[in-house]
Amino acid sequence: MIAVKLIYFRNLFKLYTAIYNKLKGGTFIDYKNDSREEFNTKRANHFWKIVDILDCKIKPIAKLYEKTIGKKYMEESKQFNLSNAKRVLHIGCGSYPITAMKLAEMGYDNIVTIDQDAKALKRANKVLYKRNLNGRIKAEKGSGTTYPLGEFDTIIVSGCSVPKKQVLEHILKNSEPKTRIIVRKTELDVDSFIKNLNPPQDVSIIDKKENYIVPTIYWDSILIIKNN
Repeated sequence: MIAVKLIYFRNLFKLYTAIYNKLKGGTFIDYKNDSREEFNTKRANHFWKIVDILDCKIKPIAKLYEKTIGKKYMEESKQFNLSNAKRVLHIGCGSYPITAMKLAEMGYDNIVTIDQDAKALKRANKVLYKRNLNGRIKAEKGSGTTYPLGEFDTIIVSGCSVPKKQVLEHILKNSEPKTRIIVRKTELDVDSFIKNLNPPQDVSIIDKKENYIVPTIYWDSILIIKNN
């Protein structure tokens, strides 16, 4: 049944994208002169941006989203043992802040989720208000490359956060020692990235989780600890 719903979900996404592009008079994103990593990241961001908007508008899609993607995010939190997190920052909330909402559902408080898109944040805050979560989750405008990090002991980097390398460089340079950093990724080789940091950073990859929904929807979650 879930597979059938996901096919419907994918086809609805294609239809919505076609309508959006027609109304805009062109393509939603420009792929010219992109590397393979940049191309795939832009394509993924395009997909999830549309998905988030649909989640805000169509309840059955939001329900399916939470049963599939949301379930994986909850499994991630349990596997990485985030139960003692005191203050959580999520980078890249989009229009439908599912990461923050699932953390709140599991009992977490003091959650901040950020995005650079003002329209997405407006939709996100509407979702939080409707769910009576605006007192436990703060959604605000911010960039993963500049946002202040000192008060957070746990930072989650969305798979759609860009530019991911610069976001990680900012986090590893400016977060406090012992900060837990969860990176969701499909393209970036995090192991090689950490090894080639200049200047080098004392960080450790603690755990990894593979997340698979269907052949075209998958990602890895990586838990990193900043040692000092």
